[in-house]
Amino acid sequence: MNPILQVNNLTIAFDKVVVKDVSFSVYPGQTTAIVGESGSGKTVTSTALMDLLPPSGRIISGEIKGVNRLDYLKNGSPVGTEISMVFQDPMSSLNPSMRVGNQVGESLRLHLGLNAREASQRVIELFTEVELPSPKDTLNKYPHELSGGQKQRVMIAMALACEPSVLVADEPTTALDVTVQATILKLLQKLQKERNLGVLFISHDLEVVRSIAQHVIVMRFGEIVEQGLCLDVLNNPSHEYTIELINSRPKKICEGGVDSLKSLIEVKNLSLEFTTSRNFWGNATNCLKAVDNVSFVINKGERVGVVGESGCGKSTLGLLMLGLEKPSQGEVLWRNKVLHVENEKSLREFRMEAQPVFQDPFSALNPRMKIGTAICEAIRQTFEGKKLSSSQQLEEAKSLLLEVGLQEEDVEKYPSYFSGGMRQRIVLARALAVKPIFLILDESVAALDLRIQSQILELLSEIQKNRSLAFLFISHDLDVIHAVCDRVLVMKNGRIIEEGSTDEVFNSPVDSYTKLLLESRPGKLNLAS
Repeated sequence: MNPILQVNNLTIAFDKVVVKDVSFSVYPGQTTAIVGESGSGKTVTSTALMDLLPPSGRIISGEIKGVNRLDYLKNGSPVGTEISMVFQDPMSSLNPSMRVGNQVGESLRLHLGLNAREASQRVIELFTEVELPSPKDTLNKYPHELSGGQKQRVMIAMALACEPSVLVADEPTTALDVTVQATILKLLQKLQKERNLGVLFISHDLEVVRSIAQHVIVMRFGEIVEQGLCLDVLNNPSHEYTIELINSRPKKICEGGVDSLKSLIEVKNLSLEFTTSRNFWGNATNCLKAVDNVSFVINKGERVGVVGESGCGKSTLGLLMLGLEKPSQGEVLWRNKVLHVENEKSLREFRMEAQPVFQDPFSALNPRMKIGTAICEAIRQTFEGKKLSSSQQLEEAKSLLLEVGLQEEDVEKYPSYFSGGMRQRIVLARALAVKPIFLILDESVAALDLRIQSQILELLSEIQKNRSLAFLFISHDLDVIHAVCDRVLVMKNGRIIEEGSTDEVFNSPVDSYTKLLLESRPGKLNLAS
């Protein structure tokens, strides 16, 4: 089969060379995947194909052949007709002030010269093709009115609008829940077959790649270390880096010591209701129960996971447990005493023992504050920390950084100096600075590459064991929950629909929704045949 897109010895540089001598092919009706960690060069390669490199970047050497790519770039024609792209985060890729129908129609008017009526009709056809509900109604919606999966479908419709021969998909399902991820992958496969599309799929998730790709390229530090037929490479890797990536999938980490006789935090009939609409007089006409009559107990040293799709209420549950939201009904008991959110002294004492670790470590850190200063600020919140001198606080900060696998000299650096995985270690060190006994981790490894994710999970398990920590781990990644949690709660529409030990729930699920979640994991899909 002749390739539809061929890249030969592509070398890209910014201040230095970041991609070196990369060669691969994309075939009609087939998927070629590029895998590797952040910084491996896979996204830079894809943006170079789209002529989307920033001004500081340039192609030094190499050639891109096929789909008339070189011809239409030389002629100054807009990118998007022969090759188009689906990006990772649809929310940041869509204009929040424009209706999605107009955004997709804009590319039709720009590239194909359609008038407004023709473009509108074509958008409806595209929305139907990507299986958006009520295509005519969706036409007039803004991005914030759509779910994550629906926004990604809009992005796919936009990418397909001008009938491209090659579709570049850069981590298009990373931010999505497992069930939504599965439907998007199936949709991409369906569209690929119907249109005979060549797909270049960028990902760090090898199980997703195994599910959809026929060919795979493994990149590290801007170079290809291994490539070939997908199943050949993933089943019989020859390069040690590929082997390391494959072995980085979350594995069961040794269980901690749970004291089942000591209740640490208890949630009793907890509910939170939001008003979604009001009448002319300001009275509520419609309400949404984000958390609906939830009850459970976490004991000392216990690791409990909460799983479910976006919007199921798991993050809101975490906010309620931390006293960051006030419940509509029900209560939270800390050490068998009711937690009163309005009692500032009681809440402050509670927060010395219960700390959050959020998903995005960069936004959780002040970019203008040195790491040591940020950790010392947390140390000073404790009774013991207030007694320490500035130099002693700094020494304590260094000790915390060493505990999470960083260096003492990192106290003098700013957040921008660190990778995503290192920033997550810093956020964890800051949370530990007040000597908590309970952590709530909300999607705290979701944005990390598999190898870094595995390192953070092992670190978390070691710290949990050494400090006798209990934690609530909120995630949509079932493999992560299975690896680190003793018990799991499955949430849907604000309620807990299934609860039990991780082995029981994962091996013998009772509820049909739990079964759907488990069957939707990338490792369970088989779309590449």
